[in-house]
Amino acid sequence: MKRTCLIALTFLLSACGSSALSPHSLSPLERLSGGQVVGDASSLYWGNLRQSKPESLAERVWMGDYGEYLTDYRWHDGQLRELKRAGTALKDDKLQPFELHVRYDQHGDAVFQRYKVGDTVFPLSDTQLHQLSQQADMAVALLREQSREGLQLVQGVWDGQRLISCGEQTELEIHWQQIHAQPGYIALIGKSDGRGKITAQQLVLNRTQEQQCLTPPRLLDVS
Repeated sequence: MKRTCLIALTFLLSACGSSALSPHSLSPLERLSGGQVVGDASSLYWGNLRQSKPESLAERVWMGDYGEYLTDYRWHDGQLRELKRAGTALKDDKLQPFELHVRYDQHGDAVFQRYKVGDTVFPLSDTQLHQLSQQADMAVALLREQSREGLQLVQGVWDGQRLISCGEQTELEIHWQQIHAQPGYIALIGKSDGRGKITAQQLVLNRTQEQQCLTPPRLLDVS
């Protein structure tokens, strides 16, 4: 009888432990990277998806004379819940530092917002809040499309003949398609053949001065 009860108790504990781990938490994390150039704006993206739903996105954006910024986005169950952005923006004919922090509820309504330019705090309109969530959706959509096409972000130092990649410090052969890069740091969107050859589709950044490899910004607290 004691043995039967022990077996039953062990089974119940096992069942409870198994139910505590949801399939969502056990599913693999899909890590994507990409970027684009639109007009004077150059953007780099790093995204994490699970079960095809976005969990986080980090971006770095340069807007020429209009400034630059970093953004960190977080989703919950496919719904954008929080974003934080910091950088510089052109206001009153000069570049000024700004900070932006927004939290959304499960319905997509902003329940907290803070937008500070220089020393002044400004309110965000409903249109601006909607545009922020649209920007996040568009960036995730771009990453998905580039991933389907086998494209990814590649960073490294280009000497005119070869590319030494960031991180692994491996030598990569680049096949340029009507793209020209000056020796120095480059970030490009390309497709790898898995054997050390990259076909470049778009050059996002090309800097001749010394430049460290770029990493995803982290502006939000990790829970």
